[in-house]
Amino acid sequence: MRTVDGVTRTAATVAVAGLVGASALLAPMAARAAESCLVVQAETGSHGKSKLRWIDVGSGATSRVTDSGYRLNALGYSATRDRVFGVAEGLSRGAHAVTIDRDGDIQDLGPITRAGNRLPVWSPVAGVTAGAIGGNSWYLLRNGTLYTVDLTPGERYLRVIKTVFLRPITLAHDVNDFAYHNGLLYGISTTWRGKGAVITIDPASGKVREAEDARFPPADVYGSVVLGRDGALYATANRIGGRSVLYRLDRSGQVTVVRSGPPLAGSDAAGCLTAVELPEPPKPEPPKPTPTPTPTPAPTPSPSRTPSPSATPSPSPSLSPTPSPTPTPSSSPAPTSTAKVTPPPVAVPKPSRSASPRERKEEAAETDAHARTEEKRRWGLTALVLILGGGAAAGAVRRGR
Repeated sequence: MRTVDGVTRTAATVAVAGLVGASALLAPMAARAAESCLVVQAETGSHGKSKLRWIDVGSGATSRVTDSGYRLNALGYSATRDRVFGVAEGLSRGAHAVTIDRDGDIQDLGPITRAGNRLPVWSPVAGVTAGAIGGNSWYLLRNGTLYTVDLTPGERYLRVIKTVFLRPITLAHDVNDFAYHNGLLYGISTTWRGKGAVITIDPASGKVREAEDARFPPADVYGSVVLGRDGALYATANRIGGRSVLYRLDRSGQVTVVRSGPPLAGSDAAGCLTAVELPEPPKPEPPKPTPTPTPTPAPTPSPSRTPSPSATPSPSPSLSPTPSPTPTPSSSPAPTSTAKVTPPPVAVPKPSRSASPRERKEEAAETDAHARTEEKRRWGLTALVLILGGGAAAGAVRRGR
């Protein structure tokens, strides 16, 4: 059994089997039909600018295509940020990092430089062909050299923090895209040695391994590689038979064509994008029944009533609805002959007649005489008290002797 860097092909096949379904995040072990997997694919034509295609690689259906305005490559999807990162070429200092959101809006984050370098400096990742994101690490590949770009917010954000040379170069040289899973990168080698074979790359050591019985049809370049949730590997051949073809390699090793299109000068893809949970539309209320008007019956005339004699108000207080007022000495008793009560007459004082001068003189004389008589009575009473008191005092003196 032939070895690759001391690792048997059987061991490499086991490693790729882990890619094709051994994770709890992927589909069960049994191979099954393709599932939905939305990816963003950058397609570059002869004009040099890339179009962004939102495509479900499970069904091959395209949801929309937009112009990016850049030449894009090395795309990777960050599920924690829900953003696709890519490398834009042809800008100042060689290569810029950009992000792409679900609406297709692109934001230029500036040049990707090496950690510790000061601007301006030429970007070391200019011309990269493959990209994938695992956690806060963005892996970029160019001509057998793997760069690790830090995506952790801070001083080293978008800086190259590690460089690893892949070996053997005979498998790694023509890898144009890969996908990340469980610490390994999965790509397709199109070298004379690989010829469409699935390979794994250890980003820590740079070792490349080939798997048996996991192979795509031979092509010059496989520019887009995405790992689906169903455990299948999807890859786009930029040009094969005069067309670009999207293939699906399932866990049983079977290859099927998903879609085809015009030939491409370059391509790259990132996904699967996390599904967005849309709120359920409100259920329509059932139509309310229209009320049927009920005909109103004609009013029946009621027989007229003849008032009985007992309904006539009685002047008696016992039948009166309100108690009769209690008579006071100043008021006359309420009449009982009629129901209408007449208020008692109010006494009006008669105006006094002014006295004549003669009468006033006689009244003054009478008043003066009355006053003199009263004065005489007071003096007589005083004299009587003095006489009685003097007699009592004299008697007391005699008894004391």
